[in-house]
Amino acid sequence: MGGKITSFVGAAALAALLLPSPVLVAGTFRDITLILSGQDRTFRIFVPGRLEESIPILFVFHGSQEAGHGAASIISLTHFDRIAEANHFIAIFPEAFDGNWNDGRENEMAQSYLQDIDDIALVDKILETVKSEYPIDLHRVYATGFSNGAIFCHYLAANRSTLFAAIAPVSGQLAFPFSKKFHPKDSVSVLEVHGTSDPVVPYGGGRISDDGGEVIGVEETVEYWSRADDCKSRYIQLPMADLNPNDGCYPEKFLWADGKHDTDVVLCRVVGGGHTWPGSSLPFYLFFLGNVCLDFNASEMIWQFFKNHPKAPKF
Repeated sequence: MGGKITSFVGAAALAALLLPSPVLVAGTFRDITLILSGQDRTFRIFVPGRLEESIPILFVFHGSQEAGHGAASIISLTHFDRIAEANHFIAIFPEAFDGNWNDGRENEMAQSYLQDIDDIALVDKILETVKSEYPIDLHRVYATGFSNGAIFCHYLAANRSTLFAAIAPVSGQLAFPFSKKFHPKDSVSVLEVHGTSDPVVPYGGGRISDDGGEVIGVEETVEYWSRADDCKSRYIQLPMADLNPNDGCYPEKFLWADGKHDTDVVLCRVVGGGHTWPGSSLPFYLFFLGNVCLDFNASEMIWQFFKNHPKAPKF
């Protein structure tokens, strides 16, 4: 997940930019610039055409990308603007510093790490800004992301566990060495989606291909969260169908249930899946990123998971 679009992860993000743009929906996009520690930081906000009295908010973090192109890439990949319009929530698409999130890895190839950029402070400031304009429901604050953005989701939620109700990282797990300091103060529901044949961020953990830094394994990541949430130690396998036998992969879903404050941890393991977003399109010339699972739409699955997992009120 280096900051160049010639890397594997950058190529995936470039593919998202080259995909056909979604049909415009009724809501509106705005680009907003904040000043944080003397630097301009930007984010794109999507506000649906109809709002509730108390509005959920979703942060969507792009993967490693050429600076300034992250928001556009993740919108094209996930279409969360469409889902926000249909479900009446606000979607936030922040831009990383120089194209990379500071996500808890020791990533010598990322300026965000080398300059010790505080991306958690960015999220705090974005939320403060949006709250000043809209009545945000603080029991329904969520985050998802892809690749570097997925790794950052884990880092962010572990450090802001009292804020985030649930996260859904795709193709990214807990960073090393941050995993050694992992100790969230509150429980957070987690949906982890990852392909077992990911050639960039290895399912079993280790060094990230063509990039800097390391991650722990996917199943180890799920164990960290299920223990932190005090879920039942035995998982339940949930049914998922192999609806498209021609996509070269199939999904399996596992649930660690009944965590503190009504939290759950779910692993959606895509057997044979690559470094891809399930349900999306990928140009043929990016075949080296692996198979795209077409048995389900990750964006739709993620929002359904979030709908079912608000932050439980504390008494």
